[in-house]
Amino acid sequence: MRNNLLKNKVFFSFFSLVCLWFSSSIYASPNLEELGSLEWVKSKIATYPELEWLLDKNVQHTQEGKAEQFSHSWSKKLTGFHYPEFERTILSLVCLYLIADGSDIAYDRFTNLQPATEKLTRDSFQKLNSFAQSIIQNDPQQLQLLEINLILGDMGKTKTAHEKALKYGITEADHDLFLDECLEKCPEIFITFQSLTPEQQKKIKKAKGLVHLGHVTHVEGGPEILTQLKKSGILEDNPQDFDFEMLTHICDVSAARGHEDNTSSKVMTENVLKTLFAVKEALHYLANHTEHEALKKYLATRAEWLGLDKDSNIAYLLARVSAMIRLYTKEDGTALQHAFQKLNPSQKALIASEYDPLIYRKERTPTYVPAVLVNLMGTYTKQKLSRKMAIHKSLENGLTLISHILHDYRDNRANHPYDPNLTLSFNKAAGQLRDTPALAENASFMIDTQGNVELKSFMEKKYK
Repeated sequence: MRNNLLKNKVFFSFFSLVCLWFSSSIYASPNLEELGSLEWVKSKIATYPELEWLLDKNVQHTQEGKAEQFSHSWSKKLTGFHYPEFERTILSLVCLYLIADGSDIAYDRFTNLQPATEKLTRDSFQKLNSFAQSIIQNDPQQLQLLEINLILGDMGKTKTAHEKALKYGITEADHDLFLDECLEKCPEIFITFQSLTPEQQKKIKKAKGLVHLGHVTHVEGGPEILTQLKKSGILEDNPQDFDFEMLTHICDVSAARGHEDNTSSKVMTENVLKTLFAVKEALHYLANHTEHEALKKYLATRAEWLGLDKDSNIAYLLARVSAMIRLYTKEDGTALQHAFQKLNPSQKALIASEYDPLIYRKERTPTYVPAVLVNLMGTYTKQKLSRKMAIHKSLENGLTLISHILHDYRDNRANHPYDPNLTLSFNKAAGQLRDTPALAENASFMIDTQGNVELKSFMEKKYK
Protein backbone atom coordinates (compact mmCIF):
# COMPACT_ATOMS: atom_id res chain seq x y z
CA MET A 1 0.00 0.00 0.00
CA ARG A 2 2.84 2.42 0.82
CA ASN A 3 4.31 1.88 -2.64
CA ASN A 4 0.95 2.66 -4.17
CA LEU A 5 0.76 5.85 -2.16
CA LEU A 6 4.18 6.91 -3.35
CA LYS A 7 3.42 6.05 -6.98
CA ASN A 8 0.25 8.10 -6.84
CA LYS A 9 1.89 11.10 -5.21
CA VAL A 10 1.71 13.25 -8.33
CA PHE A 11 -1.92 12.34 -8.83
CA PHE A 12 -2.68 13.10 -5.19
CA SER A 13 -1.04 16.51 -5.48
CA PHE A 14 -3.06 17.36 -8.57
CA PHE A 15 -6.24 16.04 -7.01
CA SER A 16 -5.62 18.11 -3.88
CA LEU A 17 -5.44 21.28 -5.95
CA VAL A 18 -8.73 20.45 -7.61
CA CYS A 19 -10.37 19.72 -4.25
CA LEU A 20 -9.15 22.95 -2.73
CA TRP A 21 -9.87 25.19 -5.70
CA PHE A 22 -13.45 23.97 -5.88
CA SER A 23 -14.04 23.49 -2.16
CA SER A 24 -17.05 25.77 -2.12
CA SER A 25 -18.95 23.41 -4.40
CA ILE A 26 -17.69 19.93 -3.48
CA TYR A 27 -16.55 20.17 0.15
CA ALA A 28 -18.97 18.77 2.71
CA SER A 29 -18.84 17.26 6.16
CA PRO A 30 -18.61 13.45 6.14
CA ASN A 31 -21.36 11.37 7.67
CA LEU A 32 -20.38 9.72 10.94
CA GLU A 33 -20.34 6.24 9.42
CA GLU A 34 -17.59 7.08 6.94
CA LEU A 35 -15.71 9.42 9.31
CA GLY A 36 -12.42 7.76 10.25
CA SER A 37 -12.79 4.86 7.83
CA LEU A 38 -9.74 3.79 5.85
CA GLU A 39 -11.31 5.13 2.66
CA TRP A 40 -11.94 8.46 4.36
CA VAL A 41 -8.31 8.58 5.52
CA LYS A 42 -7.12 7.84 1.97
CA SER A 43 -9.27 10.70 0.70
CA LYS A 44 -7.60 13.03 3.19
CA ILE A 45 -4.16 11.99 1.99
CA ALA A 46 -5.30 12.65 -1.57
CA THR A 47 -6.61 16.08 -0.61
CA TYR A 48 -3.72 17.04 1.66
CA PRO A 49 -0.50 15.43 0.36
CA GLU A 50 1.50 16.75 3.34
CA LEU A 51 -0.16 14.04 5.42
CA GLU A 52 2.05 11.54 3.67
CA TRP A 53 5.09 13.22 5.22
CA LEU A 54 3.92 11.84 8.57
CA LEU A 55 4.18 8.27 7.24
CA ASP A 56 7.88 8.20 7.97
CA LYS A 57 10.00 6.69 10.74
CA ASN A 58 12.01 9.93 10.94
CA VAL A 59 9.07 11.99 12.18
CA GLN A 60 9.72 13.32 15.69
CA HIS A 61 6.87 12.13 17.87
CA THR A 62 5.89 13.28 21.32
CA GLN A 63 7.19 10.87 23.97
CA GLU A 64 4.14 11.03 26.20
CA GLY A 65 2.03 8.03 27.12
CA LYS A 66 2.46 4.46 25.94
CA ALA A 67 4.45 3.58 22.85
CA GLU A 68 2.31 0.54 22.08
CA GLN A 69 0.75 -0.26 18.69
CA PHE A 70 -2.75 -1.49 17.93
CA SER A 71 -4.32 -3.53 15.14
CA HIS A 72 -6.65 -0.78 13.85
CA SER A 73 -3.83 1.73 13.33
CA TRP A 74 -4.54 3.68 10.14
CA SER A 75 -0.85 4.02 9.31
CA LYS A 76 -0.27 0.31 9.82
CA LYS A 77 -3.12 -0.55 7.46
CA LEU A 78 -1.75 1.86 4.87
CA THR A 79 1.96 1.05 5.09
CA GLY A 80 2.49 -1.93 7.37
CA PHE A 81 4.07 0.34 10.00
CA HIS A 82 2.66 2.33 12.91
CA TYR A 83 3.40 6.07 12.79
CA PRO A 84 2.28 7.85 15.99
CA GLU A 85 2.06 11.40 14.66
CA PHE A 86 0.01 10.29 11.65
CA GLU A 87 -2.47 8.64 14.02
CA ARG A 88 -2.70 11.78 16.14
CA THR A 89 -3.17 14.11 13.19
CA ILE A 90 -5.89 12.03 11.55
CA LEU A 91 -7.67 11.63 14.89
CA SER A 92 -7.58 15.41 15.36
CA LEU A 93 -9.54 15.72 12.10
CA VAL A 94 -12.01 13.08 13.27
CA CYS A 95 -12.43 14.92 16.58
CA LEU A 96 -13.07 18.19 14.74
CA TYR A 97 -16.02 16.64 12.91
CA LEU A 98 -17.38 14.92 16.01
CA ILE A 99 -17.29 18.23 17.90
CA ALA A 100 -18.89 20.06 14.97
CA ASP A 101 -21.62 17.40 14.72
CA GLY A 102 -22.57 17.61 18.39
CA SER A 103 -25.10 14.75 18.28
CA ASP A 104 -25.56 12.01 20.87
CA ILE A 105 -23.88 9.56 18.50
CA ALA A 106 -20.92 11.93 18.08
CA TYR A 107 -20.69 12.38 21.86
CA ASP A 108 -20.70 8.63 22.51
CA ARG A 109 -17.97 8.11 19.95
CA PHE A 110 -15.90 11.07 21.17
CA THR A 111 -15.91 9.85 24.80
CA ASN A 112 -15.90 6.08 24.24
CA LEU A 113 -12.39 5.51 25.66
CA GLN A 114 -12.72 7.82 28.66
CA PRO A 115 -13.04 6.35 32.18
CA ALA A 116 -16.44 6.94 33.75
CA THR A 117 -15.00 8.96 36.64
CA GLU A 118 -13.33 11.47 34.29
CA LYS A 119 -15.66 11.35 31.29
CA LEU A 120 -16.65 14.55 29.53
CA THR A 121 -20.29 15.22 30.34
CA ARG A 122 -22.94 15.56 27.67
CA ASP A 123 -23.55 19.15 28.75
CA SER A 124 -19.85 20.01 28.38
CA PHE A 125 -19.73 18.39 24.95
CA GLN A 126 -22.70 20.56 23.98
CA LYS A 127 -20.85 23.61 25.28
CA LEU A 128 -17.86 22.61 23.15
CA ASN A 129 -20.12 22.12 20.13
CA SER A 130 -21.63 25.59 20.64
CA PHE A 131 -18.15 27.13 20.83
CA ALA A 132 -17.14 25.32 17.63
CA GLN A 133 -20.28 26.39 15.79
CA SER A 134 -19.68 30.02 16.78
CA ILE A 135 -16.53 29.77 14.67
CA ILE A 136 -17.64 27.40 11.90
CA GLN A 137 -21.07 29.03 11.44
CA ASN A 138 -22.22 26.22 9.14
CA ASP A 139 -19.55 27.19 6.62
CA PRO A 140 -17.79 24.13 5.08
CA GLN A 141 -14.81 26.30 4.17
CA GLN A 142 -14.28 27.12 7.85
CA LEU A 143 -14.16 23.40 8.58
CA GLN A 144 -11.63 22.93 5.82
CA LEU A 145 -9.46 25.77 7.11
CA LEU A 146 -9.51 24.16 10.54
CA GLU A 147 -8.43 20.87 8.95
CA ILE A 148 -5.55 22.57 7.19
CA ASN A 149 -4.54 24.41 10.35
CA LEU A 150 -4.40 21.09 12.23
CA ILE A 151 -2.32 19.41 9.52
CA LEU A 152 0.15 22.28 9.17
CA GLY A 153 0.66 22.28 12.93
CA ASP A 154 2.43 18.92 12.75
CA MET A 155 4.61 19.59 9.70
CA GLY A 156 7.55 20.83 11.76
CA LYS A 157 7.93 17.31 13.12
CA THR A 158 8.57 15.86 9.65
CA LYS A 159 11.91 15.29 7.98
CA THR A 160 10.40 16.14 4.59
CA ALA A 161 9.39 19.65 5.65
CA HIS A 162 12.81 20.30 7.18
CA GLU A 163 14.58 19.12 4.02
CA LYS A 164 12.45 21.42 1.88
CA ALA A 165 12.93 24.36 4.25
CA LEU A 166 16.69 23.88 4.43
CA LYS A 167 16.94 25.16 0.86
CA TYR A 168 15.66 28.48 2.20
CA GLY A 169 18.15 28.55 5.06
CA ILE A 170 15.65 27.48 7.72
CA THR A 171 17.23 25.28 10.39
CA GLU A 172 14.88 25.95 13.34
CA ALA A 173 14.49 22.81 15.50
CA ASP A 174 11.40 23.89 17.47
CA HIS A 175 8.54 22.61 15.29
CA ASP A 176 6.15 25.46 16.13
CA LEU A 177 8.71 28.17 15.43
CA PHE A 178 9.77 26.23 12.33
CA LEU A 179 6.25 26.44 10.90
CA ASP A 180 6.00 30.15 11.65
CA GLU A 181 9.26 30.78 9.80
CA CYS A 182 8.23 28.62 6.84
CA LEU A 183 4.90 30.39 6.41
CA GLU A 184 6.79 33.68 6.28
CA LYS A 185 9.73 32.69 4.08
CA CYS A 186 8.73 29.66 2.00
CA PRO A 187 4.99 28.87 2.19
CA GLU A 188 5.29 27.28 -1.24
CA ILE A 189 6.72 24.11 0.30
CA PHE A 190 3.19 23.38 1.54
CA ILE A 191 1.07 22.77 -1.55
CA THR A 192 -2.11 22.77 0.53
CA PHE A 193 -1.37 26.21 1.98
CA GLN A 194 -0.45 27.59 -1.42
CA SER A 195 -3.78 26.42 -2.83
CA LEU A 196 -5.71 28.68 -0.45
CA THR A 197 -6.87 32.16 -1.35
CA PRO A 198 -4.81 35.07 0.02
CA GLU A 199 -7.60 35.80 2.51
CA GLN A 200 -7.63 32.19 3.74
CA GLN A 201 -3.84 32.17 4.05
CA LYS A 202 -4.03 35.38 6.06
CA LYS A 203 -6.56 33.82 8.44
CA ILE A 204 -4.31 30.82 9.14
CA LYS A 205 -1.23 32.98 9.61
CA LYS A 206 -2.94 35.59 11.78
CA ALA A 207 -2.53 33.83 15.13
CA LYS A 208 0.58 31.81 14.28
CA GLY A 209 3.56 32.49 16.50
CA LEU A 210 1.62 34.68 18.92
CA VAL A 211 1.21 32.16 21.72
CA HIS A 212 1.80 28.47 22.33
CA LEU A 213 -1.47 27.38 23.88
CA GLY A 214 0.03 24.19 25.27
CA HIS A 215 2.67 26.23 27.07
CA VAL A 216 -0.05 28.36 28.64
CA THR A 217 -2.23 25.39 29.60
CA HIS A 218 0.63 23.65 31.40
CA VAL A 219 2.31 26.91 32.48
CA GLU A 220 5.60 25.90 30.88
CA GLY A 221 6.90 29.44 31.12
CA GLY A 222 6.26 32.71 32.93
CA PRO A 223 4.35 35.85 31.87
CA GLU A 224 6.68 36.21 28.88
CA ILE A 225 4.80 33.43 27.08
CA LEU A 226 1.91 35.89 26.67
CA THR A 227 3.90 38.90 25.47
CA GLN A 228 3.61 38.35 21.71
CA LEU A 229 -0.11 37.70 21.98
CA LYS A 230 -0.56 40.86 24.04
CA LYS A 231 1.44 42.99 21.60
CA SER A 232 -0.47 41.70 18.57
CA GLY A 233 -3.77 43.29 19.60
CA ILE A 234 -5.70 40.32 18.18
CA LEU A 235 -7.63 39.79 21.41
CA GLU A 236 -8.95 43.34 21.26
CA ASP A 237 -9.38 43.71 17.50
CA ASN A 238 -10.21 40.19 16.24
CA PRO A 239 -11.10 37.86 19.13
CA GLN A 240 -12.88 35.53 16.66
CA ASP A 241 -9.58 34.92 14.86
CA PHE A 242 -7.99 33.95 18.15
CA ASP A 243 -10.87 31.57 18.92
CA PHE A 244 -10.23 29.91 15.54
CA GLU A 245 -6.76 29.02 16.85
CA MET A 246 -8.23 27.97 20.20
CA LEU A 247 -10.62 25.51 18.53
CA THR A 248 -7.73 24.12 16.48
CA HIS A 249 -5.82 23.56 19.72
CA ILE A 250 -8.77 21.82 21.37
CA CYS A 251 -8.99 19.36 18.46
CA ASP A 252 -5.24 18.81 18.60
CA VAL A 253 -5.36 18.10 22.33
CA SER A 254 -8.34 15.78 21.84
CA ALA A 255 -6.14 13.56 19.67
CA ALA A 256 -3.07 13.59 21.92
CA ARG A 257 -3.31 9.87 22.72
CA GLY A 258 -4.34 8.84 19.21
CA HIS A 259 -1.14 6.85 18.86
CA GLU A 260 -2.43 4.54 21.63
CA ASP A 261 -5.94 4.10 20.22
CA ASN A 262 -7.45 6.07 17.35
CA THR A 263 -11.12 5.26 17.94
CA SER A 264 -11.89 8.10 20.36
CA SER A 265 -10.50 10.97 22.42
CA LYS A 266 -8.86 9.62 25.55
CA VAL A 267 -7.71 13.07 26.53
CA MET A 268 -10.61 15.53 26.25
CA THR A 269 -12.14 14.65 29.60
CA GLU A 270 -14.27 16.91 31.79
CA ASN A 271 -11.23 18.30 33.61
CA VAL A 272 -9.23 18.90 30.44
CA LEU A 273 -12.03 20.81 28.72
CA LYS A 274 -12.61 22.79 31.93
CA THR A 275 -8.91 23.67 31.85
CA LEU A 276 -8.92 24.77 28.22
CA PHE A 277 -11.93 26.99 28.75
CA ALA A 278 -10.14 28.50 31.76
CA VAL A 279 -7.16 29.19 29.48
CA LYS A 280 -9.46 30.80 26.92
CA GLU A 281 -11.02 32.99 29.59
CA ALA A 282 -7.62 34.07 30.95
CA LEU A 283 -6.34 34.91 27.47
CA HIS A 284 -9.37 37.00 26.61
CA TYR A 285 -8.77 38.72 29.96
CA LEU A 286 -5.32 39.59 28.60
CA ALA A 287 -6.97 41.97 26.12
CA ASN A 288 -7.33 44.61 28.86
CA HIS A 289 -4.78 43.42 31.42
CA THR A 290 -1.06 42.71 31.68
CA GLU A 291 0.59 39.37 30.98
CA HIS A 292 1.31 39.03 34.70
CA GLU A 293 -2.36 39.61 35.59
CA ALA A 294 -3.69 37.21 32.97
CA LEU A 295 -1.35 34.39 33.98
CA LYS A 296 -2.12 35.02 37.64
CA LYS A 297 -5.85 34.75 36.87
CA TYR A 298 -5.34 31.31 35.32
CA LEU A 299 -3.11 30.17 38.18
CA ALA A 300 -5.65 31.42 40.72
CA THR A 301 -8.33 29.34 39.00
CA ARG A 302 -6.19 26.24 39.24
CA ALA A 303 -5.30 26.99 42.86
CA GLU A 304 -9.01 27.23 43.65
CA TRP A 305 -9.68 23.82 42.07
CA LEU A 306 -6.98 22.34 44.31
CA GLY A 307 -8.16 24.09 47.46
CA LEU A 308 -4.88 25.99 47.81
CA ASP A 309 -4.68 29.15 49.87
CA LYS A 310 -4.09 31.85 47.24
CA ASP A 311 -2.43 34.04 49.88
CA SER A 312 0.22 31.37 50.52
CA ASN A 313 3.67 32.18 49.17
CA ILE A 314 3.77 28.86 47.31
CA ALA A 315 0.19 28.73 45.98
CA TYR A 316 1.07 29.91 42.47
CA LEU A 317 4.15 27.68 42.33
CA LEU A 318 2.06 24.63 43.26
CA ALA A 319 -0.67 25.70 40.82
CA ARG A 320 1.99 25.68 38.11
CA VAL A 321 3.19 22.23 39.13
CA SER A 322 -0.41 20.99 39.12
CA ALA A 323 -0.80 22.27 35.57
CA MET A 324 2.26 20.32 34.43
CA ILE A 325 1.30 17.08 36.22
CA ARG A 326 -2.41 17.64 35.42
CA LEU A 327 -3.96 17.64 38.87
CA TYR A 328 -7.47 18.98 39.37
CA THR A 329 -9.06 17.98 42.68
CA LYS A 330 -8.83 19.17 46.27
CA GLU A 331 -7.54 15.71 47.22
CA ASP A 332 -4.74 16.14 44.71
CA GLY A 333 -4.12 19.64 46.06
CA THR A 334 -3.65 18.28 49.57
CA ALA A 335 -1.31 15.56 48.29
CA LEU A 336 0.67 18.12 46.29
CA GLN A 337 1.12 20.40 49.31
CA HIS A 338 2.25 17.49 51.47
CA ALA A 339 4.64 16.28 48.75
CA PHE A 340 6.25 19.70 48.45
CA GLN A 341 6.55 20.14 52.21
CA LYS A 342 8.28 16.74 52.50
CA LEU A 343 11.07 17.87 50.18
CA ASN A 344 14.22 19.04 51.90
CA PRO A 345 15.04 22.78 51.98
CA SER A 346 17.54 22.53 49.11
CA GLN A 347 15.05 20.78 46.85
CA LYS A 348 12.29 23.29 47.65
CA ALA A 349 14.61 26.23 47.04
CA LEU A 350 15.81 24.73 43.76
CA ILE A 351 12.28 24.14 42.44
CA ALA A 352 11.14 27.59 43.54
CA SER A 353 14.11 29.27 41.83
CA GLU A 354 13.47 27.56 38.49
CA TYR A 355 9.67 27.29 38.53
CA ASP A 356 8.30 30.46 40.10
CA PRO A 357 5.58 31.08 37.47
CA LEU A 358 5.51 34.86 37.84
CA ILE A 359 9.18 35.48 36.98
CA TYR A 360 9.78 36.95 33.51
CA ARG A 361 12.51 35.06 31.68
CA LYS A 362 14.09 36.37 28.50
CA GLU A 363 14.57 32.96 26.93
CA ARG A 364 12.71 30.44 24.83
CA THR A 365 10.35 28.28 26.84
CA PRO A 366 11.75 24.80 27.65
CA THR A 367 9.42 22.20 26.16
CA TYR A 368 8.04 18.74 27.07
CA VAL A 369 8.62 19.12 30.81
CA PRO A 370 4.96 18.14 31.44
CA ALA A 371 5.52 14.98 29.38
CA VAL A 372 8.35 14.01 31.74
CA LEU A 373 6.15 14.43 34.81
CA VAL A 374 3.06 12.80 33.28
CA ASN A 375 5.11 9.79 32.20
CA LEU A 376 6.58 9.42 35.69
CA MET A 377 3.14 9.73 37.29
CA GLY A 378 1.86 7.04 34.94
CA THR A 379 4.77 4.72 35.69
CA TYR A 380 4.50 5.14 39.46
CA THR A 381 0.77 4.47 39.25
CA LYS A 382 1.43 1.26 37.30
CA GLN A 383 3.86 0.27 40.05
CA LYS A 384 0.82 0.27 42.39
CA LEU A 385 1.99 3.29 44.35
CA SER A 386 -0.76 5.33 45.96
CA ARG A 387 -1.68 8.54 44.14
CA LYS A 388 -0.26 10.53 47.05
CA MET A 389 3.07 8.71 46.80
CA ALA A 390 3.13 8.98 42.99
CA ILE A 391 2.74 12.75 43.27
CA HIS A 392 5.49 12.89 45.89
CA LYS A 393 7.94 10.85 43.80
CA SER A 394 7.15 12.88 40.68
CA LEU A 395 8.23 15.99 42.58
CA GLU A 396 11.12 14.45 44.48
CA ASN A 397 12.63 12.69 41.47
CA GLY A 398 11.18 14.25 38.33
CA LEU A 399 10.73 17.94 39.06
CA THR A 400 13.90 18.10 41.14
CA LEU A 401 15.89 16.56 38.28
CA ILE A 402 14.41 18.97 35.72
CA SER A 403 15.03 21.93 38.02
CA HIS A 404 18.63 20.80 38.49
CA ILE A 405 19.11 20.58 34.70
CA LEU A 406 17.60 24.04 34.16
CA HIS A 407 19.64 25.51 37.02
CA ASP A 408 22.92 24.15 35.68
CA TYR A 409 22.08 25.18 32.12
CA ARG A 410 21.03 28.71 33.07
CA ASP A 411 24.12 29.02 35.26
CA ASN A 412 26.38 27.93 32.36
CA ARG A 413 27.39 24.71 34.11
CA ALA A 414 25.97 22.31 31.51
CA ASN A 415 27.89 20.80 28.61
CA HIS A 416 26.10 23.23 26.26
CA PRO A 417 26.53 26.97 26.93
CA TYR A 418 23.39 28.84 27.90
CA ASP A 419 21.64 30.30 24.86
CA PRO A 420 18.35 32.18 25.38
CA ASN A 421 17.54 31.65 21.70
CA LEU A 422 17.77 27.85 21.92
CA THR A 423 14.65 25.83 22.75
CA LEU A 424 15.52 23.27 25.40
CA SER A 425 13.50 20.11 24.66
CA PHE A 426 12.85 17.38 27.23
CA ASN A 427 11.02 15.15 24.73
CA LYS A 428 13.78 12.54 24.55
CA ALA A 429 14.12 12.56 28.34
CA ALA A 430 10.37 12.01 28.66
CA GLY A 431 10.66 8.83 26.60
CA GLN A 432 13.65 7.66 28.61
CA LEU A 433 11.88 8.18 31.93
CA ARG A 434 8.73 6.49 30.68
CA ASP A 435 10.78 3.39 29.90
CA THR A 436 13.39 3.64 32.70
CA PRO A 437 11.96 5.70 35.58
CA ALA A 438 14.93 4.91 37.84
CA LEU A 439 16.97 7.34 35.74
CA ALA A 440 15.11 10.18 37.45
CA GLU A 441 16.78 9.40 40.75
CA ASN A 442 20.38 10.21 39.84
CA ALA A 443 20.97 10.64 36.12
CA SER A 444 23.43 12.97 34.47
CA PHE A 445 22.44 14.77 31.29
CA MET A 446 23.68 16.07 27.97
CA ILE A 447 22.26 18.84 25.77
CA ASP A 448 22.89 18.54 22.04
CA THR A 449 23.25 21.39 19.55
CA GLN A 450 19.50 21.31 18.81
CA GLY A 451 18.63 21.72 22.49
CA ASN A 452 17.54 18.11 23.09
CA VAL A 453 18.10 16.98 26.67
CA GLU A 454 19.21 13.37 27.02
CA LEU A 455 19.71 11.56 30.30
CA LYS A 456 22.98 9.67 30.47
CA SER A 457 24.85 7.69 33.09
CA PHE A 458 24.20 7.72 36.81
CA MET A 459 25.89 10.17 39.15
CA GLU A 460 25.77 11.10 42.79
CA LYS A 461 22.70 13.14 43.64
CA LYS A 462 23.56 16.81 44.02
CA TYR A 463 20.45 17.80 45.95
CA LYS A 464 19.82 15.51 48.90
